[in-house]
Amino acid sequence: MNQDTKIENAEIGWEDTIVMVCSKCGSQFKDTHSQESPERMKSELKSKAKSELGKSVRVITTSCLNICPVDKIAIAVATTKEPAVFKAYAVDPEVSGEELYKKIFKAL
Repeated sequence: MNQDTKIENAEIGWEDTIVMVCSKCGSQFKDTHSQESPERMKSELKSKAKSELGKSVRVITTSCLNICPVDKIAIAVATTKEPAVFKAYAVDPEVSGEELYKKIFKAL
C-alpha cells in the first residue's frame, strides 16, 4: 500500500459553519438538568440551524475545548466563509438553542 492510499481526502456534509459544544463542561454541575445542557443545546441549535440554513451548518458535541468557563458551557464556532471566523462563547446552561442561534449567527 503506497502512502497516498493511507490518508485520503473525504467529502464533508457541511460547507459553511461548524459549531462545537463542549460535552465535558456539563460535568461541573450538580443538577442533572445542567449536566445535560451540552446535549440539549446541541439538539436545539442543530434543529434551528437546519430549519433556517439547511445543510450548510454542522452542530456537534466535542470533548474539552480548553476554554473551561466556570458555571458555563464552552461553545466554539468556525466558518469557511470569507473572511473565515473563529469565535468562542461561555454560555449559561439555561440558554436555549433559539437564543444561541440568534447570538451566533447574527455575529457571523
